Amino acid sequence: MGKANTQSHQQSLWHHWAVGFHALWVESDDPEELSSRFRVDPGSRLECDVTMLAGRYKGPPAKGIWIGPQAPGWTHLLVFGLSSTHPAIGNLGKRRAFQIKFWGEVGEGLEPLYLHYDGELLGDVNPPYEEGGHMSLPDYRPFTEGLALDPDGDLEHDVHTLWCVVGRITGRFADREWWTPARTFYSIPAGAWER
Repeated sequence: MGKANTQSHQQSLWHHWAVGFHALWVESDDPEELSSRFRVDPGSRLECDVTMLAGRYKGPPAKGIWIGPQAPGWTHLLVFGLSSTHPAIGNLGKRRAFQIKFWGEVGEGLEPLYLHYDGELLGDVNPPYEEGGHMSLPDYRPFTEGLALDPDGDLEHDVHTLWCVVGRITGRFADREWWTPARTFYSIPAGAWER
């Protein structure tokens, strides 16, 4: 894809996601097993692309996930209606799970790119604001080379930067071809996490 097409696609996505999103990248090739960990309603299964998804999910208090492959060894989820500290995030097992939650341009802003393992928050994998600056988890520094968060808080830049870090870690970037295929949407029934 040419640079102009990539930028146009990113601007189009930004228009849709500027209201906020909650994304997870989990080290697993088994979307079905991960879905069950979110206590989804299997009968709500719907194969849909991102356009159909936008028409399907009606917003809080409804809860759900849109799940599919990221890259070999990785599954991607868009999560709806759950907080970034919801027990489902801690229920993903002994595997790495990266999480970004963006509350939207008028919300509480962009949370760090968090790394969870076996129910524990290990820290964040945010690039430093300057080359060689502090990182919470310095083992991930090679994935942030040449990237920096905007010290002036340009949200679009910072969201793009964090998605780039995840792309480097998982080996797959979220370009037009990544967004095109259908993935699976499931609803999470009210009360599923009250047991």
